[in-house]
Order: sequence, then C-alpha cells, then structure tokens
Amino acid sequence: MLNFELKKVFSKSRNKIVILLMVVITIITSILTINRVEYVDENGNHSVGFTAAKNLRDARNEWAGYLTDDVLKKVIAENRRINNSDEAQSDDIAKQDQAFSEKQGILGILDVINSAWSDYRDYNYFAADSVSEDDVNKLYEKRISTLKNWLDSGKEYYTQKEKDFLIQRYEALDTPFYYEYTDGWAALLQNISTFILMLALMIGFLVSGIFSDEFQTKADSIFFSAKMGRNKAIVSKVGAGFLITSVFYIVFVLLYTLTIICVLGADGAGCPLQLDMWRSVYNITFFKAYLFIVAGGYIGTLFAATLAMLVSAFSHSTATAIIVPFIVLCVFPFLSRIITLPGFCSFFPDQLLDIYNDLKESALIEIGGKIMTSATVIVPVYAVVCLSLQPILYRVYKRTEIK
Repeated sequence: MLNFELKKVFSKSRNKIVILLMVVITIITSILTINRVEYVDENGNHSVGFTAAKNLRDARNEWAGYLTDDVLKKVIAENRRINNSDEAQSDDIAKQDQAFSEKQGILGILDVINSAWSDYRDYNYFAADSVSEDDVNKLYEKRISTLKNWLDSGKEYYTQKEKDFLIQRYEALDTPFYYEYTDGWAALLQNISTFILMLALMIGFLVSGIFSDEFQTKADSIFFSAKMGRNKAIVSKVGAGFLITSVFYIVFVLLYTLTIICVLGADGAGCPLQLDMWRSVYNITFFKAYLFIVAGGYIGTLFAATLAMLVSAFSHSTATAIIVPFIVLCVFPFLSRIITLPGFCSFFPDQLLDIYNDLKESALIEIGGKIMTSATVIVPVYAVVCLSLQPILYRVYKRTEIK
C-alpha cells in the first residue's frame, strides 16, 4: 500500500517536473557555491572553481597549525613585508593583484586579526596593518574585551544574565585556534540555507496532493468504503509523505554537499567556526556547524511538509496545500522584519532554515531562568511538534465524511 501511494505521487507529470527542477537547482546552486572560492596567481590572474581551490589550499596550508603568539608575529611581519613591496605600493591594479596573491596564505589569519581590532559591530579591512608584533599576542583577549566594552556601551540592551551568558561563551572558547584551508566549508555554509529553502518548497509541492488526490479524482467514496480505507491506507499516506520528505531531503542535501566538498575540499572541518564567524557564541567546528544547519533544515522541511499534508487532509484541495510551505518558509521571514516582536519571531518555523544566521548573530532567549540561543531551543521543540502532528494527520483524514 505504501508502494502504491508512492507510485501515485511519482506518476504525475507535475511532480516529475518538480524533481527535474530540484536537480537543476542543485546543479546551479553547486556552481554558484564553487565559484565563491577565488584565487589570484603570481601574475595577478583570477580563477575560480577546482583549480582555484587547489591553489588556495596549498597557499593556506603552508601556514597550517595553531595560531600561537609566534605564528601571529610572523603573520604581522609577513603582512608588513608585502605591504611595503613595490607591487603593493604601485598604482597599477595588476601589480596590486600580484602583491595580494602573496597574502592569500595568511589572509584567513589577517581576517581574524582585523576582526579582533575592529569594533564589535564593525569590520576594519586594514586593522591588521596597524597592529604591531608586540600587540598581536593579545588577539584572543581582544575578542573578549571588545565584547565587554560593547555590552557596557549601552548600544544594545541585554539583561545581566544575557551578558553573563555571552561572556561565559566567549571565555569558554578553546584557544589558540587551529588554522588551515577552510574555504570549502565556509562556502558550503554560506549557501546551504538558500539551497535547503528551495528544496523544502519543492518537497512541499510533492507531498501536497497525497491526501487531497482522492477527492480530486472523485475516488474518495471508494477509498473510505474499502476494508482498510480508514486505517492502513491512511497510515500508508502518512508514511509516504514522511518517506518522500526524508529521502528527498537527505539525497539532495548529500548530493549538494558531496559536490562542493569534492571540488573545494574537505580540509578545515575540525577548525573553530570563529575563523569565519568571529562573533559566534557557538564554540563548535565547521563540520558541527554544518550538521546543525542540516538538522535544523530537515526539521523545518518536515514541519512545512506535514502542515501542507494536514491542510490537504482538511481542505481536500491540493492548490491550497501547495501554498502552505510558501507561507511558512517565505511569508514568515517577511513578517519577522515588520513585526516588532523579536523574541516571538525567533520561534517562527522559518528560523529552522536560517540556522546559519543564528550561528553568526545569536538570538538569546530565557527559559526557566536559563539563557540559551534560540536555535538550540527551536530545533528540538519543532522536532517534537513534527512527531506529534503525524497522529493528528492520521485522525483528521480518518474522520473524513463522504458527501
């Protein structure tokens, strides 16, 4: 019976087109992500893609290791040497690109130094140029002191508990950082939320007709009067929706991830996320951040798909059910920009597909006197909600009256 429900879904021409569209979206998004990694050679020529990633990896990994005081001093000295070179001082863009090419190995480290010597909500691209070798050993202390100064400035309002939480998370971060090529993971994390959003909308379209099709084809009277029409047949529909959502999500996310990692490289999976997101309060690695984003995306996709099926069972309309994922995942983000209830907006289901931004700029909430980031709350909460909606979906369809 489950196999029969799956055949009904994939026999429709519109669903075949949606699957083809998912493949096209995966290819296009993969190309755009791969092209985020750029390399400039010694002649000032720019390249992107596999070759750029390989050359950039070689340049970065020459400086691979822990960012200790000695390493940071060498980076400052190397940066000063390049800045004082004839190429860097030249007004010729081509020569400036040649000077830039020499910096690519230490560019990730310079980015960390720039972040440390910038204001909390600002970024000074040239801050490292004015940092001395004697001062650069204060890098990790600057991260904490900059946060404290910002919290005391009054520019943002936080309760004392929230301030203590932020400072505690900053102080708990393991230092020194381990540095190596991480551009592949950084590019993947930057684009994967957008990819998951488009994937969720397509999956919502696929499952939207599972419960309403019997009414569209006028087969409802036969379906519900059959021997297993109000028990096993409905369970098969619920199972088909869950299976389609899970399998398509896993397959396409893995396909996208493996494409990016195979081309751009998996180096840096164990490096701290702060190499790319300096202000993040999540003391995790790039790989753990990826897993967190993917887990949140799956729960968000499952929630939107389940709501679509629930509306389909209630309204008996496929068109109405198709609109639901769009409302949940696209309209809610718009509302969060115009509704002045930031705490409430943090619980909107669209936030499940936006874990990346929460990793960068965490929204804090207090539950039972304990401060937590919103993402660590909404992921398990919506996971429970999704499981709870499955039996509700079953009961709603089981009680359908034949007219």
